[in-house]
Amino acid sequence: MLHQLNIIVHLVAGSIAIILGIIAILKNRNIPIHRKVGTYFKYLLVIVVCTGFLGFLFFQQEPFFLMLTLIAGYVGYTGFRNIQLKENRAGGVDLLISLISLSVTIWYGGYVIHHRLVANPVVVYSTLGALVFVISYDLLKYFFLHERLKKWWLYEHIYKVISAFSAMLSAFAGNVLLDYHPYSQIGPSLICTLLIIYFIVQRARANVKTKY
Repeated sequence: MLHQLNIIVHLVAGSIAIILGIIAILKNRNIPIHRKVGTYFKYLLVIVVCTGFLGFLFFQQEPFFLMLTLIAGYVGYTGFRNIQLKENRAGGVDLLISLISLSVTIWYGGYVIHHRLVANPVVVYSTLGALVFVISYDLLKYFFLHERLKKWWLYEHIYKVISAFSAMLSAFAGNVLLDYHPYSQIGPSLICTLLIIYFIVQRARANVKTKY
């Protein structure tokens, strides 16, 4: 009963979050709507991440989906923190979350691969590698390169929040399109990567134009 309830809450919250994520992406130039929709997306992301962890801890969900939960939780949190902090340095709580996330990711990746708990190692390596990359960047920025990288906060927000959306979309497609693994898991990541590149380039060009 509790397992079914957890799944229902997870699926409903995730489905609505995906719809809101699409709206936020399409309305990226309309700041009031983008901000409002993004706020609801954030709250639903918290529910998705929490129910995802509960599913793994108590109901033995598939390990791959825990990895997606890890990456969605971390990049979602830090992506919205970029909006709050802007050019300010991250705090001690942010550092602690980064260190804990890195430790859990490394341990979990080794555990999953050693025990061969997933069918597609390539998907595992790419997912874990993406998360380690983001965490390493945040740690490097915190300890050494804050002054050089602080003006990139909006690019970081774009990358991280779309990555959180990508993780949820991959989980959704992976669950619905079971016969098309690993492509149903990789496909959303590829599409969202192209979106990230597009919006970062678009923003960079806009910033160049404002200087002249």
